[in-house]
Amino acid sequence: QADTNEAVVSMERSTTDVVGGALLAENAGAALDEIEQVSNQIASLVQNISGSAREQASSAADVTRRTTRLKEISAQTGKATTATAAAISKLSELASQLRKTAAGFTLPGSASGSGNSTASTTGAKDRAAG
Repeated sequence: QADTNEAVVSMERSTTDVVGGALLAENAGAALDEIEQVSNQIASLVQNISGSAREQASSAADVTRRTTRLKEISAQTGKATTATAAAISKLSELASQLRKTAAGFTLPGSASGSGNSTASTTGAKDRAAG
């Protein structure tokens, strides 16, 4: 009978071990399910981050293009400003030369060359008529 008792105890231990193993397997399965859920959430977050990174890269490329274009426009504006300044300087020089040249002329009827313009114009009309 001792052998029978020992066999029963051994079977009970085995049953307890099997039940314990089943519980461990069940707990491991639940843990794996939780790991799968967290992994799926992480994968979703990674996809969102990846999409955001692509959008930011596209925006950065757009900013770079616009900055380059702005730099080109600024360079063109600088060249145009330099050309305008040169033209104004030349125009000023020509105006000064024109004043000097015009100062050398005297109109008929003007004794000193600084007479009144009405008299000079009248004299010019009289000569044209006569």
